[in-house]
Amino acid sequence: MGTKFWILRAAKVFTLVAILLFMVEILKGHETLSALGFALLWSFIATAIFIATRLYHSSKGRHCALCNDTPDDKKAS
Repeated sequence: MGTKFWILRAAKVFTLVAILLFMVEILKGHETLSALGFALLWSFIATAIFIATRLYHSSKGRHCALCNDTPDDKKAS
């Protein structure tokens, strides 16, 4: 799992969380710019925490079945 994998993972998580938070803020009746700022800030924070914990667990050899980030050596078997 190289740099490209983690960049794509971070982009996917950031985008999905930002869209979800933006939609929730709009449904709550907040202004568009306020909702966008909130969504971008918290999606950045959530993505940083998610990627940091995944990198930590990946370095320890623990893989997430939900994230589907199985080690590459299983593919060779």
